[in-house]
Formats: sequence, structure tokens, C-alpha cells
Amino acid sequence: MSDAHEHADRESRRTVLIALAANAAIMVVKAIGGVVSGSSALLAEAAHSVADTANQVFLLTSLQRSVREPDDEHPFGYGQERFLWAFVAAIGIFVAGAGFSLYQGLEAILGAGEESEFGIAYAILAFAILAEGISLVRAYRQTSGEARGKGVSLRGHLQGSRDPTTKTVLFEDTAAVTGNAVAIAGVALHQITGNAVFEASAEFIAD
Repeated sequence: MSDAHEHADRESRRTVLIALAANAAIMVVKAIGGVVSGSSALLAEAAHSVADTANQVFLLTSLQRSVREPDDEHPFGYGQERFLWAFVAAIGIFVAGAGFSLYQGLEAILGAGEESEFGIAYAILAFAILAEGISLVRAYRQTSGEARGKGVSLRGHLQGSRDPTTKTVLFEDTAAVTGNAVAIAGVALHQITGNAVFEASAEFIAD
């Protein structure tokens, strides 16, 4: 492996590790806050964080496995495993994150949820945006740096790059920050109107 490829892999590993740490922290905080506050938005977002954390584990696994030396069974190496694990991660995000969000949203709409402690919900969602934002900035800087190194636009790099690792983190963190912002809007409308449907509906939109 060339020095350039080794450097790119090290940077990708750092990006994934930062995303993993951010999502794991958010997962714990949201789960505790969701139970304490009774916020359906927080519980559903906690489910997203579980899926996102698992996603980072899959991506880290793909990086570790893809750099193995060729052998008799894989004479061209293991580079394609990055795509396999990225696909597995995508399935996990859909099944775990979207499925639990749907359940929590329906429960709140049908009136099974308790009244939210809005201060707790706001504080935790703000923390989530900050943590996800740090990971997003890291992924964006790495991706834009790679694009500059190739002399192409960021969009062109994202469309042409065959490495799914950093792109996955970038897209995932963008979606996570947007989803948390939508969740805050739903909590705010719930607080203003007293109608939990707004908070539950925010989860469907965020999905």
C-alpha cells in the first residue's frame, strides 16, 4: 500500500472513531433523557443513535479488514469489504432507527406517551447537535481536503470516490444534525400547543 493510501486510511479511521465516540455518548444521554423526560422525540432519536453507533462499528471493521494482505483465497486483497460493511450498516440504520422511530411516533400520536420535561429534551437535543456537529465538521474537512488534493469539486469527489467510509460518515452526520433540529422544532411545538402530535410527527419528518 502506498504512503498516500496509508495516510488516507489513517485519516478515515480517525474520522470514524470520532463519529463512534460522538454517537455512543449521544446514545447514552438520549436514552437516559428520554426515559426521564418522557419525550418520544428523545427516545426515537436514541434509537437513531444506536443505529448510528453500530454503523460506525461496521465502518471501523471495514477499514481494518480491507487493508489485510492478499492471500490464496483473495489474491486481489480485501478492499471490496468496505462496500459490504457499508451496505450492512445501511440496512441496520433503516431497520433499527426508522423502525423504532415509527413505533415511538405512533405511540405518542395515539396518546400513550407521558408529558415531556421540555427543559431536559432541549438540553439533550442541543448536546446531540453539538456532538454530531463536531463529527460532521471532521468528516467535511477530510472529504473537502481529499477533493482539493484531486483538483475536483466536493460534489464531484463525493460522486466519483470509490471509498464509502468517510462519505457515509458525512451523509450520516448531516442527516443526524438535521434530524435533531427537526426534533427540537417538534418539542417546541408540543410545548407551545400542548399537543404531543407535533413532537411525534417531527420524528416521521426526520426519518
